[in-house]
Amino acid sequence: MGKKRIAQLLDQLQTNHEADLKNAAQIFTVAQVAVNQLNQQVETNSHILPSAPFQAPATLDQATLKQRYGSFNECRKAARQLGIQFHRNPTWAQLVTAFSYFDALQSLVHDYTTTFPDANLHNVTMSFRLK
Repeated sequence: MGKKRIAQLLDQLQTNHEADLKNAAQIFTVAQVAVNQLNQQVETNSHILPSAPFQAPATLDQATLKQRYGSFNECRKAARQLGIQFHRNPTWAQLVTAFSYFDALQSLVHDYTTTFPDANLHNVTMSFRLK
């Protein structure tokens, strides 16, 4: 390979290197703009939903549940209709806690879906496992 060919290849390598640097700079600029927009969106939406730590759910009591549903069995039936499931026969304390959390989570879901509506969620049911 002659000197002329080597010089030509070096020039081509230099040209490719400069093009790569230019492309990298353009990619970085686009990525930086995207990151800035995402940060701005997060800052804009951060005031919409409550930030952790969340407030404790409103505490219900056995008397309130009896007033709402009438009896232990009716309360269990209402829980089942709302999608609240227990592995065993629940105690009053478990029912009270479950309804308290259900009310708090229902409110949170309502706020979220009102703030960020999506038509694709129409007739969609979701269940969550608490651990």
